[in-house]
Amino acid sequence: MSLISDYTINLMIMTLIWTGLSGAWNIMAGYGGLVSLGHAAFFGIGAYSVASATSLFGVSPWMGLLVGITVALLLGVTISWPCFRLRGAFFSLATMVFPIVLEIVANNWPELTRGSSGIAISFKAGLENFAFHSKLPYLVAAVLYAGMVIGFTVWIDRGRLGLQLMAIRDDQASAESLGIRPLRVKLLATAISAVFTAIGGAFYAQYIFFIDPPSVFSINVSVQIALLAIIGGLGTPFGPFLGSLVMTPLDGMLSALFGGGLRLLVYGLLLLAVVLLAPRGIVGALQARLRRK
Repeated sequence: MSLISDYTINLMIMTLIWTGLSGAWNIMAGYGGLVSLGHAAFFGIGAYSVASATSLFGVSPWMGLLVGITVALLLGVTISWPCFRLRGAFFSLATMVFPIVLEIVANNWPELTRGSSGIAISFKAGLENFAFHSKLPYLVAAVLYAGMVIGFTVWIDRGRLGLQLMAIRDDQASAESLGIRPLRVKLLATAISAVFTAIGGAFYAQYIFFIDPPSVFSINVSVQIALLAIIGGLGTPFGPFLGSLVMTPLDGMLSALFGGGLRLLVYGLLLLAVVLLAPRGIVGALQARLRRK
């Protein structure tokens, strides 16, 4: 008998996947002030690149991952460039359009996505297909993915890029007067964020073995990614991890206890309570408590 149940391992894997996704978003929003509501676009691109490569074209998921990273990188830079002219809520609303457009495209391009029916990924066990009978290899991969995002965020937090992003976030005009080039810095942050999000989408697809347009391009995905970072603590390396550590198991527990609209109501009330009691997130609340002591 296993010491840890499959349910617990699954919960750990999903917590770490959401940690990586939220951490990728945090690089843009937490450090650069670029509050995107379009990260479901990069997530879906990563997921569909792997699913289409394996199930429709018989290509290795690793090759599909490279395609997904490349497409997400190009799309992230291309769509963000004009959006950078907008600020605040207008930037957020502009980015929200892209996953909606991609969901429509996915629903109406059956040759590549099988349309609204979705893609069921065939299971062929082996590292070359990133498919395993046990959940433990997925857990190891999830630890590596989340650790990679957190490690990169720590490097940004302590390095020149982080200082430049925070300077632009706080006062772009002053940052420009100091010789910082906002467009280049923002594009770099967007590219990094898009790549990590696409990797998370590919991992999710290979773990779940089924995707359809609403499950990966929905605005709910973008909101979930953002909420975890906000609850954990924006602009901190470990905020997304703490947010995911609290909210992912909580969401699973509420689904088991309530389900349907009641679950969403309770979840929303709990989110409201967290935001009101800890407006700077869990990390901010812990830091304030330590300072008081």
